[in-house]
Parts: sequence; C-alpha cells; structure tokens
Amino acid sequence: MAFLDKLFKKKIEGKTVEEWYGLATAETDPEKKIEYFDKVLALKPDFAGAWNLRGLEFVVLKRYEEAITSFNKALEIRPNYLEAKYNKEDAETELRKIKAAESPAEGR
Repeated sequence: MAFLDKLFKKKIEGKTVEEWYGLATAETDPEKKIEYFDKVLALKPDFAGAWNLRGLEFVVLKRYEEAITSFNKALEIRPNYLEAKYNKEDAETELRKIKAAESPAEGR
C-alpha cells in the first residue's frame, strides 16, 4: 500500500499531477499552459489527453511542428484517440499552407 501511496503522491515542485493539470487548464497564457502540461507529463508521461491539450497550445502559438509532435505522442499512447487525430490533421494542413506560401512559386 505504501508503494501505491507514493506512486499517486508523486510531485514536482511540490505539486501533484492533478494540481499541475488544474493549473494548466485554468491558465490563459499558452506558453504557461505548455509549461504546466510539461510538468503533468513529467509525472505521468502516458497521459494522452495532456499531450493532446499541449498540442493545441502549440497550435495557438502557430508552432505546428511542435503541435504535431504532441498529437503524435497522444496517438502513440491511444491510437484511436479521434480528437488528437483530427487536431493533428488540422495542424498538418496549417503547416502545409505555411510551407506553400514560403516556397517560391514555380514557373514565374
């Protein structure tokens, strides 16, 4: 029983995974949210929902490659996670648009 207590009471900087998650979801600054989700994931790396939400914050910041990495991690943990799948597809679409706009037009 002591082992389980220790497992569920694991903390970073004095806060549990639940406390960091609460801070992350209540925060409005995307950079801070990512920082808090990083703490959640340091304590519970197999938390697919936190990876997905972290990815969404990267989308807000238009950091699509980092978003896709987070969505991929969520899908690695939960392959049938539809929300993460759709979010990844949206981020990939945005990334393609940016790359298309940045590349010089062919044949001009």
